[in-house]
Amino acid sequence: MGFDLYGINPTIKPGSKKPSVHIRSAASDAELKKLFEQQRKFEEANAGVYFRNNVWWWRPLADLVEHLCFFLDEKQKEHLHDNSGYTYNKATALKIAEALSVFVKSDVAKKTEDKHKQMMKKAAIHNKKIDLKMKSLKMDAIARTGNKNIAPRDYPKDLSDKWNKIYREYDSSAHYPFSLENIKKFIKFLRKCGGFRVC
Repeated sequence: MGFDLYGINPTIKPGSKKPSVHIRSAASDAELKKLFEQQRKFEEANAGVYFRNNVWWWRPLADLVEHLCFFLDEKQKEHLHDNSGYTYNKATALKIAEALSVFVKSDVAKKTEDKHKQMMKKAAIHNKKIDLKMKSLKMDAIARTGNKNIAPRDYPKDLSDKWNKIYREYDSSAHYPFSLENIKKFIKFLRKCGGFRVC
């Protein structure tokens, strides 16, 4: 799952032609590969056409936008976190780009990135300990049921309760990367998109 942002009225470089997105059901793998490569090159040449982050990358970026962009109303902030196709106009896109640019140029930006990396590393180490608890619990479930492929939902009730308790100890921050490079790519998109939809 991810967040796909489409430019509403993107700036297109002269001579840059958008490839046909019509895919025939009988298209060969080679034809599909060629089409996707043409699409990738078109999007690279025209930064305002499309921006994508998977859910792990998007959440910290959307949180940053929400934190920095005081001019966004509650509805606009809320729709940064869903795939409903909500539209942000060109003026809003440019204001978000400016707020992010100021952040990227500040001393706080690199410190924030470094702090985030340290937090992820610490969370990953913590989660390895949780994984060991989970493996131990699975071995108990296998020993008791004889089912080597048993899923946690099928554990005996007492073990299932333990699994739920251990699962709540996971630190999800280990999975949410934050990078200045990702922010810079988003800024390029915002400046060229002419407004955007979050899908």
